[in-house]
Amino acid sequence: MYPMKNVLKAWLRKTQLTIDPTEYNTQVVVRGNMGVTDIIDELLNEDAEINREAVLNIITRYNRKAADLALSGYNVNTGLVNMRSSIKGPLFGGKWNPNVNWVDVTLTQSEELYDAINDTTVEILGEKDEIIESYHVSTPVTKITRNYQSKVRNVEENEPQLSTVGEPACGIAFRTWLCKA
Repeated sequence: MYPMKNVLKAWLRKTQLTIDPTEYNTQVVVRGNMGVTDIIDELLNEDAEINREAVLNIITRYNRKAADLALSGYNVNTGLVNMRSSIKGPLFGGKWNPNVNWVDVTLTQSEELYDAINDTTVEILGEKDEIIESYHVSTPVTKITRNYQSKVRNVEENEPQLSTVGEPACGIAFRTWLCKA
């Protein structure tokens, strides 16, 4: 059994893609980022007998060997995750094309991670409203200035593609676009 009880905190956010007012998504509260050296420091806080450089060397070599084995066609179980390599993209004419094809590694949870997930409690902090951010965008070519409100952080304006249309049913709009009718 996994020794530590984990608590995962999350905010509720209304689902925008359905009309059901009771449907929510969650946004996990990210407490920070932890890298290999940070995790080693956490281990050192638990046990002062650990040699930091030796542990870093072992973990680095272990990760390198696990990656080499996974990318050599082995299914690798690290105890935390299972790794399996695959080739993505169509091989036109049966030939590898780096512009279309790529190597990927699929990760799935292993027993230790599965046990840790089962020992995790989710704490809902409440409902978080969507943050509306305002932008003042000016088009350099036409010098037209517009004000936008958006739920996203990045706004890109492409003047020739701006148009305002009503809200027809999706199928009708798609059929009109597809058939040019």
